[in-house]
Amino acid sequence: MAPKRPPRHSSSSRATSPKRPSKGLPIRSGVDLLIPAAGYENTPESELVRVGRLGRHWGVRGGITLRLDNRKSEMEWAGDVVWLRGEACPTMAVEVAGWADKGGKVVVTFEGISNPEQVRILTGLELLVPSELLGSTAEDEHFVSDLIGMRVEDVRRGLLGAVVDVFAAGDADVWVVRSDEGHEVMIPAVHHFVLEVDREARRIQVDYPDPE
Repeated sequence: MAPKRPPRHSSSSRATSPKRPSKGLPIRSGVDLLIPAAGYENTPESELVRVGRLGRHWGVRGGITLRLDNRKSEMEWAGDVVWLRGEACPTMAVEVAGWADKGGKVVVTFEGISNPEQVRILTGLELLVPSELLGSTAEDEHFVSDLIGMRVEDVRRGLLGAVVDVFAAGDADVWVVRSDEGHEVMIPAVHHFVLEVDREARRIQVDYPDPE
């Protein structure tokens, strides 16, 4: 896969080539290994789209699996710079050392990470890329980043909460919906349950029986 880099956002019209810092920014207390990608500090987060979440470590050289949001993705966006985000990790552009397909599993290795002990702490982080690297979606397809935060209303039970996460399960994705009180319900993203997704109103209408 030929490495590629997303376009940089500069606060100045004058091109610069800043030196790469010798250390990366810490993503958690005591961790200072990821190498920031120089020149991408001004990329608006609104222009980034989540494409997956980091999973378990892989091998002995610091690889980690990537759980794709779109399991059919051809990964045209996979290059040598991506963004990571998590509860203890402010959104940051980092250098990628390589990508690999390991028997159907996507494995990514980051610059600065060289063993399982170092990479384990990255599990659960979201991986994002610029939206311009992704194609348009079909009418019944949605980017995970668009779904997060949408309110979910059931035709019989009313407001259930908002989408807080999406994960793959079998042949369909599952939307995790959390109410203001903290109650969670998991709704399979299939036409039988999902009646409408209104992107402009940021509202999802479902007909999903109470599992209780």
